[in-house]
Formats: sequence, C-alpha cells, structure tokens
Amino acid sequence: MLQDSPGGDLLDVRPDSHLTYLMAKVGHLLERRIDKAVGQVGLTLRQFSALAHIARRPWLSSSDLARLLLITPQAVNTLVARLLAAGLIDKAPTRPRQPLVLTLTDAGRDALLRAEPLATEAEAAALDSLGPEEVAATSAVLLRLLDRLSDSNDTSSR
Repeated sequence: MLQDSPGGDLLDVRPDSHLTYLMAKVGHLLERRIDKAVGQVGLTLRQFSALAHIARRPWLSSSDLARLLLITPQAVNTLVARLLAAGLIDKAPTRPRQPLVLTLTDAGRDALLRAEPLATEAEAAALDSLGPEEVAATSAVLLRLLDRLSDSNDTSSR
C-alpha cells in the first residue's frame, strides 16, 4: 500500500475495472459529442431526445417523458418549460385533472429533422474505430442488459 495520503494508506481501487463506470464514462463522452453536434441547431442531446420521443408518441405526458429520458419529474418540468419557451413544443388542452399532453410545433419538427442527421453523424464518427459487427454486438448486449435490468426493476416495485 502507498503511504502518500494525509489520512493514511491509499487504496488501489480502479473505477475502470467496473463495467458500470466504463459505460457511464462512454455515455458521458458520447453525450458531449452529440451535444456539440445538435448544438448547431440550438439543442442539447436531452432536448433532441425529448423532441424525438414526443414525435414518436404524440400526446405524450410529462411523466411518460421523464421515464423515457430517465430523469426526475422536476428535471422534465424544467426541460418542458425550455422547449415551450423556445416554441418547439405545445401543451395540448386537456380536461381538468388530466396529465399535461405534449406535441411538437412546426418549429420543433424542423429542429428535430435538422438535428437528427447531425446526431447520427456525430455518433458514427465517435464509433468509427469499431467495425459494424462490433457496433451491432455492443448494441445487442446493451439491449439485453436494458431488458434484464428493466425486468428486475419492474419486479422489485411490485
């Protein structure tokens, strides 16, 4: 053990030896690249993702959007407020006590269509050191993990 720490021994614990840390680190770096790419359209990756989810599921509620984006309801409220202020989404009228429903505006549709090829290109450039088979295999493994972890989360909340 090393003796350089004011509090005592340094421990040789390596975060890079944990797959979870590596996935989070790769995700963070990819997010930064795609943020930069879609920033050309005035969006962040999270805003781009929100617009894409709303486009694919018209009449999506804020709580559904929070679940899809893996963020808290409070964070989605801030995100929705920004997208509303930018004129990229609308709140559809609902009956009292019904959840807020979100739809894309024409400007939101246009921003999404301009951002999508930029995001795709940035991701492809980031993954260009991997062959198509490696990308497909990695995607398959991640989808299996998502499915498995989603199942275990659903089971534990029952």
